[in-house]
Amino acid sequence: MRKIATVMKILYDHQAFTASRFGGVARYFYNLMVALRQKGVETKLAIRFSNNVYLQNSPWFHTQSFRYFLGYMPTSMLFSQINRLWSSVQLMQKDYDLFHPTFFHPYFLKFIGNKPFVLTYHDATKDKFGDKFGHLDNASKELKQALLDRSAHIIAVSENTKNDLIEIFQIKPDKITAIHHATNFRSLSVPDTFQIKTPKSYLLYVGARGSYKNFLPFLKAIAPLLKKYPHLHLICGGGGEFNPEENQLIDSLGVASQVMYYSIDDQILYRLYQHALAFVYPSLYEGFGIPILEAFATGCPVVLSNTSCFPEVAQDAALYFDPESETSIRQQIETIILDDALRQSLRQKGYVRQEAFSPEKVVTQTLEVYQRVLTMSH
Repeated sequence: MRKIATVMKILYDHQAFTASRFGGVARYFYNLMVALRQKGVETKLAIRFSNNVYLQNSPWFHTQSFRYFLGYMPTSMLFSQINRLWSSVQLMQKDYDLFHPTFFHPYFLKFIGNKPFVLTYHDATKDKFGDKFGHLDNASKELKQALLDRSAHIIAVSENTKNDLIEIFQIKPDKITAIHHATNFRSLSVPDTFQIKTPKSYLLYVGARGSYKNFLPFLKAIAPLLKKYPHLHLICGGGGEFNPEENQLIDSLGVASQVMYYSIDDQILYRLYQHALAFVYPSLYEGFGIPILEAFATGCPVVLSNTSCFPEVAQDAALYFDPESETSIRQQIETIILDDALRQSLRQKGYVRQEAFSPEKVVTQTLEVYQRVLTMSH
């Protein structure tokens, strides 16, 4: 059996970084690459052009930003093609021990030869529910099946997601390792001088609001509470400005003065969590749910759907509702608004629960997967 080279070389590709400026998947891979470097692993990212915020501010990975001179989608697709060519060249040079693609495009299969690759599987929403929730990613179930079958190992971001993989794709359990996410919010230092203006009393919703995120039904459910408690507001952090459909619903419910959108970066988001009555996550299905950990880290009480991975991630450190029941949503939100002792208790439980999710753990467990794969492939 050949010995593994003393310095492990891992190659990652452009897929999660070309078009997305922010986003959980890009952040996951960026944090992983940096932390592995700090452990002496050589991590290389095959990309030339990106507007990704993590890369732009990075001392480790050098990319060129680009202007959307053809419009957003056509320009992103063009630079994606250029980055794919660059990735393909890196793959053919074979100067790596293991490849970890950052999404499901199969372009690399032609170039990888007998080098092993590991896949991270984030979310089974599309594969579980088909087109019910619209267009979530470009990868068909058949394509994912082919990649999952061919991969040396699969990382799932929760036990719930691991079970989905076993059920939907018939993957053997011992080929999948569940590694929970972590958040950099635990170590984020926001200067005291950095403050933002918010209403005195508000609920916080974070991120995208489309389809399975269940935002519109959630809004309908809490509208009576906003009317009942005129001082109460709902802040939506990130996810883009309200679209015409959302604006129309907000107006028709008569809550326009109490529902507001905030553009966010990490520091703004940190403060939004800190000052919120509670963070609410009404999604119908998720692979993990990093905002839960962000809320824990900032001492923000958490109210969640009782579905998918949420009970696994938050355990007893959250209040739960049935996301498909207006009554259930409304009752639990009213409970959290009125019960100061409950909010305090959830804050404390959140601080305790977050100890189970450390960036150190993510890196150590991922490194173990890489080492296992390389040992078996030599």
